[in-house]
Amino acid sequence: MKTLNHWYLHLFLILLSLSTIGVYFLFKNQTYFEFLIWNLFLAWIPYILSAAAYFIHTRKPTILKKFILIMIGLAWLLFLPNSPYVITDFIHLTILKDSYVQKGTLSFKYWYDFFIIFLFAWNGLLLGCSSMYMIQKIWKERFNHFVSWLIIALTALLSGYGILLGREYRLNSWDALLKSGILDILRNTLHLEAFVFCFLVGFVIMTVYVTFYVLVNAIGGSRHSGPYTNEKIRI
Repeated sequence: MKTLNHWYLHLFLILLSLSTIGVYFLFKNQTYFEFLIWNLFLAWIPYILSAAAYFIHTRKPTILKKFILIMIGLAWLLFLPNSPYVITDFIHLTILKDSYVQKGTLSFKYWYDFFIIFLFAWNGLLLGCSSMYMIQKIWKERFNHFVSWLIIALTALLSGYGILLGREYRLNSWDALLKSGILDILRNTLHLEAFVFCFLVGFVIMTVYVTFYVLVNAIGGSRHSGPYTNEKIRI
């Protein structure tokens, strides 16, 4: 499992987000999706938390640092669903589909909004995958590959549940700590359709992450072996 160049990654993701916001304002007269900027901000939170966790992980361990790492990890898990959540904003195109039709065909406004949402969703997915990669790296170095992949799989399923709470029950990440009656809401999610939704979304998140993982680790090869050697590359 390769170590990411965090400074290059930070710079790339910042430039990508700024470019996306710039394109958004360029087409602002054609779209009403102001909430996308807020959703992108929320998508950055788990990335920042994972970067902080990885920084602490690489420092000399102390009891205080371990405690801080656990707290950051719990906060990361709570906010992680905000990264892939942006994908669900495509639902607004369906809700407003009648407003996009002119003379029986889709107007350019539809395509403007479609690709604006896609840019924000792409940002969210990259932030989420990069964040999950750093967390998996921590688990892999502290335990082993199997444990790290088990944690990532469980994280993907929990993120699916978080998206369910956000999209269907209109809960924010901080509502888990601040909202009264949260237990009643959680009990309302215990039905078959909710389980299927969480599994499907979790599978999608896992598929995207595994694709990201393979692109980072496998396709680039190894600096110590070529494509025609018999040396195995452990990822």
